[in-house]
This record gives sequence, C-alpha cells and structure tokens, in this order.
Amino acid sequence: MKKIRCFIVDDEPLAIKVIEQHLSKLSAFEVCGKSTNPVEALAQIKMLQPELVFMDIEMPEINGMELIATLQNKPAIIITTAYREYAVEGFELNALDYLVKPIPFARFLMAIEKFLEQHLPPVAAPIADNPACIFVKADRKTIRVLLGDILFVEGIKDYSRIVLAGQKIITKVSIGNFFKELPEERFIRVHKSFIVARNKITAFTAMDVEVNGVEIPIGRLYREAFFERMEGEKGLFL
Repeated sequence: MKKIRCFIVDDEPLAIKVIEQHLSKLSAFEVCGKSTNPVEALAQIKMLQPELVFMDIEMPEINGMELIATLQNKPAIIITTAYREYAVEGFELNALDYLVKPIPFARFLMAIEKFLEQHLPPVAAPIADNPACIFVKADRKTIRVLLGDILFVEGIKDYSRIVLAGQKIITKVSIGNFFKELPEERFIRVHKSFIVARNKITAFTAMDVEVNGVEIPIGRLYREAFFERMEGEKGLFL
C-alpha cells in the first residue's frame, strides 16, 4: 500500500526529530519533507503535496497559523506547539488535532488514529511495524481488527464480511481490495468470494476447506494455486 506522506514544520530541529521518531514506529507513514524555515516550508508543501503536515506555531517570519491560512489545497494539519493558548484558533482553521510539547507517543498515536478515521478509505493497512492489525470502517466508526482473530472473509457484492471467532464485521470495501491489504503469508484466497486465514484451516478436500467448522468452497480458478501453497506446509502431507 502507498505510504501516507508527512511533512514536518518546526524551527527547532530537536522537535522535528521527536516527530520523526514517532512516525518511524508507524509503517504506514513516511516523512517526505521537513523544514525549520516556514517560508521555505510553504513552497515545499505546495510542491510535495503531503497528506499530513505537523505544524509548529511560534516561528520566525511567519507563524504556523498564518502559514496554514496561506495554504490553498490544505492537507490534514496537526498542530505541534509548546503553547496551549492557540488551541481555539487552531481548530477554527480546521486543524485535525492540537499536540502540546513535549509530545508523548501515546498522545501522538491518538492524533494519528483520528487522521485514519477521517482520511482513509474503508480498509487501511496496518499502522504498526508489526503487522498485527488492520483498521476497517463499519457502523460509522473505525474498528481495529487483529489479523490473528480473522477466520475468513466473505465478499458480498461491494462489501466484505469479516468473520472472527465471536464477531462478524461488515465493511463497505470489495473483497479484492480487502485482499490486497492482507499479508499473503497469512491469508489465501480460495474463491472469488472467500479469503481464509491459512493457520485457521483445519481440513480440506479437493472441493472445499474447513475453517472453524465452516466448509468454504474452493473456486476452480483458485484451486491450483491453493494446493501449491498448501503443499509447501511442512508436515501437512504424510
């Protein structure tokens, strides 16, 4: 999946470094640019068109509020500042969040999740370096789904039904797009309408696989690839 490009504007190099360190823990994000000079930053933001900008307020020549107001095609803005008094003005400029320095990672992550909720399509790639979860939109909220909990996914027209051990989640995204965001070493598509978790397969025949007691058909077009993958499982065939 294409990474979310971030730009950092702060006249303090140490403050930029802190945000870079926080972003380095999130594999879905990358720093496409940074600047300690707000005037230069304005030109770079217009050129690079990042999806997310971290903006300091108190800077020489032009402050962050003035810089935000200058932008024509505004990216999502997260304000980073040592001063609390700009909060109201920041939200009036439609800033996504307002982070007060020093910025702990837990609070930073809350701002990132707010960005994910508002700016990503229904299914998003994992945000952690360990791809243990995926975020999906359902019931007017963004839900974190642990990949290890997924038994199988069923495509229903333009929707996908994610089946977990004790829960089912329906999200408005096609099964083809959903499959693109899953790690292929953990999931396999067995039918045009079904994806199964490889480690949840308890049995299979030439025609279907069994997952948690549910028999799922193997589509003709997927059969050869399925058996090639399964033959690679050590100890499976005796």
